[in-house]
Amino acid sequence: MDRHALRPGDHFELACEAVEWVDRASFPAVVRVVFTDAQGRVWSLVDKAAIFGTDLDPESALPRPAAVRCVVKEFRDESDASSVPLVLVSIEPDGVAAEDGTEVFLVSPELLGPTAAG
Repeated sequence: MDRHALRPGDHFELACEAVEWVDRASFPAVVRVVFTDAQGRVWSLVDKAAIFGTDLDPESALPRPAAVRCVVKEFRDESDASSVPLVLVSIEPDGVAAEDGTEVFLVSPELLGPTAAG
């Protein structure tokens, strides 16, 4: 991700991995996805499969790549050339939160990609 393209309010997709079907029988099916933040903490999100990608359905084999929409809150570009820039993002666009209720995460820009619509 081009660090100059990251501005507060911009929408991206945060790369995740779908790892477990929580409820395949319900409609819509419910899946657990995970991602790792900039501090190395693994976060777990559980919601309807469609939230994490249009190609996820109850017959999909896991694990597989997934994504959740997010909005940039802040870009932290350290002045030290050896420092990795970080992005504070919120996964609020689809009303998703981590299992503990967390909605804002500090992530590497490499986890961000364009939204499916743009």
